[in-house]
Amino acid sequence: MPYTDRRIDLDGRRVAFVDEGPRDGPPLVLLHGAGFDHAELTWRLTVAALRDRHRVIVPDLPGYGDSEAIDGAQDLPGLSQWVPRFLDALGLDRVDLGGVSMGGGMTLWVAIHAPDRVRRIVPVCPYGVMAQAPHHRLAWAAVRAGILPLAYRVAAASPRAARFGLSLSYGDPSRVSRKAVAELRITARQQSQRRSFDAFLGHEMDATSLKSDLRPDLNRITAPTFLIAGRHDRLVPARHVKAARERIADCRFLQLPTGHWPMRERPDLFHPALRRFLR
Repeated sequence: MPYTDRRIDLDGRRVAFVDEGPRDGPPLVLLHGAGFDHAELTWRLTVAALRDRHRVIVPDLPGYGDSEAIDGAQDLPGLSQWVPRFLDALGLDRVDLGGVSMGGGMTLWVAIHAPDRVRRIVPVCPYGVMAQAPHHRLAWAAVRAGILPLAYRVAAASPRAARFGLSLSYGDPSRVSRKAVAELRITARQQSQRRSFDAFLGHEMDATSLKSDLRPDLNRITAPTFLIAGRHDRLVPARHVKAARERIADCRFLQLPTGHWPMRERPDLFHPALRRFLR
C-alpha cells in the first residue's frame, strides 16, 4: 500500500494524502518542503509519533509525490492559496498547521492571509524569513546554469551522491540512514521528470533576492506560534528564524541541534516538543 493512501480531486487535479488518528480532536495538517521531498520523506515518523492522540493529515503538495501540479504560478502565494482549498475539500474549518522549509513558509503565509483557518501554527526552518538565500548570487547562478536537473540525475544514480546531498540537510551527517538515502534516490528520479522545485525557484529567486519575504507581515499573525530552528541549518540559518520570533506576538521558539530536517534527524527531540505545544 502506498504511504499516501487517500485521494481526492481538487481543482481538477489529484491530491494524495495521509489521514490518521482519532477524528474527535483538532486536526493537525503538516506540509513538507520543496526539492527532494514529499509527505512520507518528511513526516512519516511524526505521523507515527502523534496519531495516538491527534488526527494527523499530511498531503503530498502539488507537484510532489502522488499529487499533480496546480495550474498557475508555482510560487509561495500560489501554493499557499491551495491550502485553504484543500481544507475545504476535507470539510475542515480550522486546523493546527505546521510545515518545514517551503511548507513552513506556506504555514506562515496562511496564518497571515487566512487567519480564520488556523488554530495554532508550527513553522519549522521556514522559507520566507530572509531576503536572500545563503550565498545567494552563487546559488542563483547555479540554478540558472541548470544545476538542479544534474543534481536529480546524479542523486538518482549514485547512493554516495544521494548521501552527500542529504548530509547537507543534517547537522550530524552520521545520522543519515540507508532508508533515507534510498527514499531520496526514488524522489530524485521523480523530480528529474516533474521539476517542481525548478518551477518554484523560477518564480521565487532572482539575481539579488528571494521574492517571498514575509517578515514585514509577520506581526499580523495572531495564532499561537511555535517556531523551530536547526542550529546547524545551512539553508535557513537559525538566526533568521530567531529574528522572526520577535515579530510574532504569541510565539515560542526552539533551536534544536540539527540541520534543516529536525523531524528526521532528531525525532527524539522534535516530537516531544511538538506534542507539548499541541497539548
